[in-house]
Amino acid sequence: MRILLLAALLFVTVHFIRLDLMEGTIPLASFVQEQPACEEEQVKTIPVTTVDGDTIESLFSLYPDPESSFIDRLASFYSLNPHLQNQQIIGGEKIVLPLTVMQTEKCIESNR
Repeated sequence: MRILLLAALLFVTVHFIRLDLMEGTIPLASFVQEQPACEEEQVKTIPVTTVDGDTIESLFSLYPDPESSFIDRLASFYSLNPHLQNQQIIGGEKIVLPLTVMQTEKCIESNR
């Protein structure tokens, strides 16, 4: 009976230590490799002065961007020009059109 109790106690102890090491209640900060801090480039834009009768579609066709879809470009357009969500484009107004560029990330490695 003592051997059975001792085996159960040993099993529970080993199980708790294994879970503690696997689940992370013991800090694993010294074992984790730090990822470099990366900054994304800003979206390239084109400032445009509109004329009467311009629409978003006509501006997108004058300044095409084959790398992005219409929906992605429209979302970028409204984030750059939020005032145009509730009104039409007026002639003589300066707006900004988004262009996507192959995004390269600038990564900075931090040394401790």
